[in-house]
Formats: sequence, structure tokens, C-alpha cells
Amino acid sequence: MARRGGSGGYGASGGPPRDGHGGGTPWGGPLTSGDPRVDGDPPTDPRGFPPVPAFSPVAPHPAEAAALAGAFAVDYLSWDEDDPERRGRVLVDYLPTPGRDPARLGWTGKGRQRAEFALPGLVRSDGDGRVLVDVRVRVTPYAAVGPHSASPEPAHANVPGALAAAPAPTGRGWRSLASTWIRLSVPVTFDGGRMVIDAWDETLGEEPPTATRPAASPDDHTLVDDDPLQEPATGGTP
Repeated sequence: MARRGGSGGYGASGGPPRDGHGGGTPWGGPLTSGDPRVDGDPPTDPRGFPPVPAFSPVAPHPAEAAALAGAFAVDYLSWDEDDPERRGRVLVDYLPTPGRDPARLGWTGKGRQRAEFALPGLVRSDGDGRVLVDVRVRVTPYAAVGPHSASPEPAHANVPGALAAAPAPTGRGWRSLASTWIRLSVPVTFDGGRMVIDAWDETLGEEPPTATRPAASPDDHTLVDDDPLQEPATGGTP
């Protein structure tokens, strides 16, 4: 007759076999060694989780951004104090959800000016899905020479195309002056799926005053930035 207990198949009480450490836990139970490598949650990959790629907003296509910036620049630099609401109705279509009346965006509300055309240039990234478009615009300012008021459009006028901010080339009480070139840096981005001008926090076209350059010598033909060639100072002798 086989003796029970000791190293036989059953313990002294006739129960199931015990583990090799002399404890009371049956085979197949949880490990209780206290080693954190085997006790609790299973180990993870020692290299950790793969890095999550950073979110990068999609920037507008350079050609499309340049086209929108050029159109905006012409409307932005056109105004008429006799009909300021027209400018607001035009600019609102370029901007994200407006926070204020766009009729006065970058304009004091006084005077009359007509932008004729724009030349978009370099398009560069500004980060966060925004690009900056360098635009040159030729504008014609006006001087008040008499009483003036808004001229209503003829009732029978059937003008195709979208509304523009530029006033008519002539107006009662206004005289056109010589044209000038103005340079802007126009920010373009996406608002949802719509390409817009990010101009609410911008003051376009306003640059800090630059220091006066000294008169150039007769042999100095250096171009500074994009300024036209400075004419040599003339004295009393040719």
C-alpha cells in the first residue's frame, strides 16, 4: 500500500498536488512571486508605442493662393467714402466668419481710391497651413475738388460678373491723381474646406517708416530692396 504524503502524488489531506515552493496554491493559479516583471499586467514592447505623427494642416496650392490674393488685394485697396458699404459687401466673401464690419478693414473711411490690377509674386509658407503671397498693386488715388455723393447705378444696368470694390473711374467732385504701386503680403489659409484671406489680425500694406537714405553718389546704381533706382542728387552745376 502506497504511503500518502511526502513527495507522492497527493498531500497529506488527500487534496490536489501543491506547487514546488511548499505553498497552498494549486498548479495553474496566478503567480505570486512579487517580481514586477511577471506579476500583474503583461509586459509591453520595450521600445514603447510607435510615435504619433504630428498634425500638419494642408496649405493652399501656390497658384490658387496667388489668384485669390491678387483679387483680394485689388478689392482691399479700393474704396469710396460715398459708398463704403460696397467695399464691405465685397470683402466679406474673402474672409472667414467675420468678427466686425469688413468695410473699414485697413481703411479710415475717408477718401476715394481705385486699384486697377495686381501682380502676385512669391508664395511662401507661414506655417500651420497658411501661406503669404507677395502682391504688387497699381492704384489711382483721388482728390476731392467739389461736392460729391454716391452715384446710384442705372436701374437698367445689367452688369455680368461678381461685385468688385473699385469705384467708377470718374465721379462727380473727384479728380484722379497719378497712379502709384503698393506692395502687400497677403495671408491665405483654409477655413474648413474654403480658401480664405486670414486678414482680421493683419494691417496689410502698413509698414514702419524707413530711415531716409543718404543721397547717392553719381556712380551709385545700387538697388535697395525693390525701390526704383534713386536719382543722383543734383547740385547747382550740371
